Amino acid sequence: MSGVGRNDPCPCGSGRKYKKCCLAASASAPGAYTKAESQIAWAALGRFASRAEFAGDRAAAEASFYAPLSHGVPDERRRGLIAESQLFFEGWFLCDFLFQDGRTAVDLFLEREGGGLRSGERRYLDRARLAHLRPYEVAGVKPGERLDLLDLWTGQRLQVEERLGSQQLAQWDILAARILLGAGDRPVIDGSAYLYPVDAREAIMKELRRGYRKQKRATPGIDLSTFFKRMGRVFYLLWLQHVALRPLPRMVTAEGDDIVLARVVFDVKDREAVQAALAIRHDLERQRDGSYLWLQEEAEQRKGLGRVVLERNRLVFEATSRPRAERGRAMIEALCGSAVAYRATSYEDVGQAMKRRPTRAAEVSEVPPEVQAAVVGQFYEEHYRKWLDVPVPALDGRTPREAARLKSAHPQLISLLKGMENMAERDRRAGRPAYDFRWMWGELGLERPG
Repeated sequence: MSGVGRNDPCPCGSGRKYKKCCLAASASAPGAYTKAESQIAWAALGRFASRAEFAGDRAAAEASFYAPLSHGVPDERRRGLIAESQLFFEGWFLCDFLFQDGRTAVDLFLEREGGGLRSGERRYLDRARLAHLRPYEVAGVKPGERLDLLDLWTGQRLQVEERLGSQQLAQWDILAARILLGAGDRPVIDGSAYLYPVDAREAIMKELRRGYRKQKRATPGIDLSTFFKRMGRVFYLLWLQHVALRPLPRMVTAEGDDIVLARVVFDVKDREAVQAALAIRHDLERQRDGSYLWLQEEAEQRKGLGRVVLERNRLVFEATSRPRAERGRAMIEALCGSAVAYRATSYEDVGQAMKRRPTRAAEVSEVPPEVQAAVVGQFYEEHYRKWLDVPVPALDGRTPREAARLKSAHPQLISLLKGMENMAERDRRAGRPAYDFRWMWGELGLERPG
């Protein structure tokens, strides 16, 4: 990729031309600084800001930054999050947080000690001083080389040299990052970036737009660089909300009941009578392994309510909710009568069940990859062809086809498709079978973002 032109928009996102922004500020030729010089300069800045004279500023910054963790977060979790957030805090504290005199740590450092820095170290800090967090969507990835990013605020697209991040990120990821010009005037990500879920895009942009309106009312002439520097802490709050402290999704059945693994156990008194009763029940479908699926016809579709397993001296009904287990017990007792005797019902949380069966992943891994891919591919193909005509909660109860016909529902539908593609890409990167969703855009009459 060639360097940024003098009259091109500055990659830092200020809205100004490059020649009047980062180029003018750093007064540098291509090859501005080396990685070693940036590391030395950043470490020196950190030591400077750790001086006793700034202890009050640092204490105020920590109190403000970590305030959301003060209430409702257990102490152990709070300590862990503070440790996990340290790099986020340092970037904000050194480059965005205003000390008591109204300047940032990097401003003060350059004023007092900039003369003792080597030219590359000075140029790096000049650019870091101007950089700020902005929201981006990963439009494309070339692993080991670069990221193609879409600035979600301006719609500007840019290529960023990024070796490590390009191996960890996937298309449609949402992140907040500081972009500045590196060696050869090529955009790079500086410091730690926040990574958000794909489905958090609209919520993040809504919060930023709300913040912008508020800042414009307070400071009508505010420029984008200043605005985003003031929003630096907000990106952390959004990360807490959508990532670190995001509540686990509630897993429910089609009836809206919490999913639990239920087992209803009966003693078998007359095996032949039980076999005969199971065989004549029209909504029990016999499987190859001898078990029966209890199916219910609903809106021209069949919904599984549970599984009946006849063992040597036991009959077990397995279901995924308490109400289904209770219905299953009533059904078995009415069907088999005195041929069975109810013994007990047990319930187990899905998470507990996963911990209790740690060897499952190893069992799956023994299946040849090509067999896994074929089986999973067939399942996904059947599932997602039907999915287009199934009501989806994330689409306000509409089917994807219905949502595609409503322009107002397109943002929700596009976000959903991007999230599915993002998940598939991560499966592919991890060596797991992954489904190709590209056909779905055309099927729904949507243009896939390029």
